[in-house]
Amino acid sequence: MNLFTNQTQALKGSPKIRQGSITFAVLDDREIIKHDLVRYLVETYTENTLYNFYKRKCDILGFYKENQIDEIIEQAYVKDYELLVIMKNGTFMNTSFFFENVKKMINENIGLMGHVLDYGEKHYFLHEQCFFINLKAWKLSGSPKYFSNNRNVMVIDRAPVNFHDNYTPKWVKKSNEFKEYNEVLPGGYMVSEFLKSDFGVSPFTELRELKWFTYHGDTMKALMKFIRLGDIKNEDTFFSTETELIDEIDLSKENIDTLISIASAFHPFKVIKKSNLNLKNIIVYDISKIAIDVYKNMLNVWDGNDYLTLLKTTKGFKYRNTHNEHLANKSFEEMIDLCGSKEEWKNFYFVNSKLNKEFFNGNLLSESYQKKFLNDMTKDKVCLFHVSNIFSYEAYTNYIDIFQRFFSFFNLFMEMKQHTKKTIFKGSIFNLKNFISTDDMDLNDFIVKANELCFTPWQKERFEDFKNSLTKRYNDIWQKN
Repeated sequence: MNLFTNQTQALKGSPKIRQGSITFAVLDDREIIKHDLVRYLVETYTENTLYNFYKRKCDILGFYKENQIDEIIEQAYVKDYELLVIMKNGTFMNTSFFFENVKKMINENIGLMGHVLDYGEKHYFLHEQCFFINLKAWKLSGSPKYFSNNRNVMVIDRAPVNFHDNYTPKWVKKSNEFKEYNEVLPGGYMVSEFLKSDFGVSPFTELRELKWFTYHGDTMKALMKFIRLGDIKNEDTFFSTETELIDEIDLSKENIDTLISIASAFHPFKVIKKSNLNLKNIIVYDISKIAIDVYKNMLNVWDGNDYLTLLKTTKGFKYRNTHNEHLANKSFEEMIDLCGSKEEWKNFYFVNSKLNKEFFNGNLLSESYQKKFLNDMTKDKVCLFHVSNIFSYEAYTNYIDIFQRFFSFFNLFMEMKQHTKKTIFKGSIFNLKNFISTDDMDLNDFIVKANELCFTPWQKERFEDFKNSLTKRYNDIWQKN
């Protein structure tokens, strides 16, 4: 499958998807939901998954019923997609889960991946909750149906161990034996035909903990997830390595006074260097207290020499999953190379560590936290506000719907528009430009952009109410003075 471009990515970034290669189809069964909270969770998981992959250049084929699965596959093949993701409403998958499992499909010639369940005398069941299909492999396997009456299928070799219970094998393999079963569950014939054609079939094996499903057919089971959501805490740690590239754009003519930046790796320094800024003030913020502590040490105590020692001597610091000393040191080396030499880095570091500084620990999505940035360092100043991917970061906001997060950014934008001379926002901000100024947009522009984010039937139904909320908040902010 030719799914990814050759575009440069950050040290810990994700591959860039080739446009027109991947599509998502949603099985919409919301009619079975009996509770409003369950409905909210199902819809929120779904829209966040769709938006996350839409912004990464995946397409949305449409919303369907479960009995249309074979029609969906045929449609996706005719439209020349390479990979089809079929997911039921209530599925959330993190970016890392998706990419790691897709890479495995590519590397191991796997044509079909999903929840492959061993039902004994009923053969195998490919759970409709979520599965990935290599469409060329599907065609070469004879275009097997998901719903098939064919009961003469392969006796599949399976792992002796399970992910859980006794029907979730950790792998399945081809055998040379076929058998006439009394019943073959949906997807079983498809599994058999892929294997028969020498394509691999696999359960999801990579980062399984980063994919969730609401199981909304059982009201109380789904509601229990709200109890779990109440216990979710953002990981209190520090990104020691970049997960996003910093664009090179000369903002020197903007006369920026204040940089507001996340506490992550060398983000603030790279933004200053690549944007050619001559600052008076820097505000560093983060939801992680440890990240703030790293930056307090970095800007107040460190001498700019040994990054790894800075990290080790910050109380509570530990490397995030898949981050390590090697990558952290490579990030530091990139920073030095950007300056030209170790000596030029030290001079650059010294100048910017002497700026007026503030450090704010909290959640940027919160209205009360946003007010912290309306201070003397920003009042009537020109600011560059690096929001990174905070408003669209699915890992910690999968249970907050898109309209809520869009509204949160709208509130921050309008508050800064009123309070500062001008603020330029930088980052991955929904469907807005990567650099957007408070001079560029007003209420009607936000309404247009919000409408473009209506990917689902329920968002379209609620759009008028959301538009009214945007209008009311806009009037509230601008009537203050």
